[in-house]
Amino acid sequence: MKYIITKLNNKTDPPVSPLGKGEIKGGYLLILSLFTLLAIVLSGCADDVKVLGGVTLDKDTVWSGSFIIEGDVYVPPGVTLTVMPGTMVKFRRIDEKSEKNLFGDDSPYYPQAEIIVRGKIVAQGTRKSPIVFTSAERDAGPADWGSINLLGSKGNILEHVKVLCAYNGVHAHGSSAEISNSEFTRNGVAISFKKEFEYPEVPWFGEEAELVITRNLIHNNKGGIGFRKARASISHNEIRENKFFGIWPKEDSEGTITYNEIEENKKNIFLYQVKGVKIEFNNIYDPKDYNIAVAEIQDFDLNVANNWWGTVNKEKIEEMVYDKMDDEEVGRIIYEPFLRSKVKGAGL
Repeated sequence: MKYIITKLNNKTDPPVSPLGKGEIKGGYLLILSLFTLLAIVLSGCADDVKVLGGVTLDKDTVWSGSFIIEGDVYVPPGVTLTVMPGTMVKFRRIDEKSEKNLFGDDSPYYPQAEIIVRGKIVAQGTRKSPIVFTSAERDAGPADWGSINLLGSKGNILEHVKVLCAYNGVHAHGSSAEISNSEFTRNGVAISFKKEFEYPEVPWFGEEAELVITRNLIHNNKGGIGFRKARASISHNEIRENKFFGIWPKEDSEGTITYNEIEENKKNIFLYQVKGVKIEFNNIYDPKDYNIAVAEIQDFDLNVANNWWGTVNKEKIEEMVYDKMDDEEVGRIIYEPFLRSKVKGAGL
């Protein structure tokens, strides 16, 4: 219904409400009731957000709902943290000298808030209800929080999770984990893992690292997947548009990198003294710099045959390879025979 506007003495009278006085009063009461109900609902929502930081879980614990993490959460040996589908975990930035930083800021710990797992974490979302680990900050960015930090921890599962704005999304020393059907974006490095060989004083010294990483979307991080002296099974992932590297294997490692879609990273694959890793049946193409490159210290050859390099033109493939042909002091990357068509079923 339109308002009625009349002209009187060349002035416009104020709009006349189509409602009577009683109706206006009733309308105000209705609006007031709605605001009161909204306030109650919002108050209830606020009460449902759990705030944690600087805490040790002393028994098996289940997280469900919404969490704000403002310091370290420590999962000690023998304790399992289970995270239910749809759970939202947000980390606040903290000062590195905060009393809620339980273990200091020296490696393998982070100065940022983190979940430190010596026991086990099982975070299994679903496609419709993923679990989210991210920043609580309005101006969120990489390294707002530390990591899901696995230290001498076995049997970890992360499935249908989204990890954003961490220094390292998942960081594992001497640990095992299965990571699947998940997304990592806007982190420093999405996933990094290695055998523990640097710190003889830690209880997990000498422990192997073994990660199975499959069917994940890893994009727009500073780095994708890095591992060192570890066992790796990396398959059916889409790894793209990471600022520095897609996959960076280092030193004596074992495992396979197969059936991945690796594209538009600065270096799609970067090699550092790598032995024991089989790289085949991947689609590797459209790098910002090189499809595959060796670091200066890699002084031996590596066979990476049976991959699709985005073309069947050998000269163009060679242009996207950095090896002995560019620096005579490093090893040769042996990419022949190469596949003559894109690998079907690679990636997600």
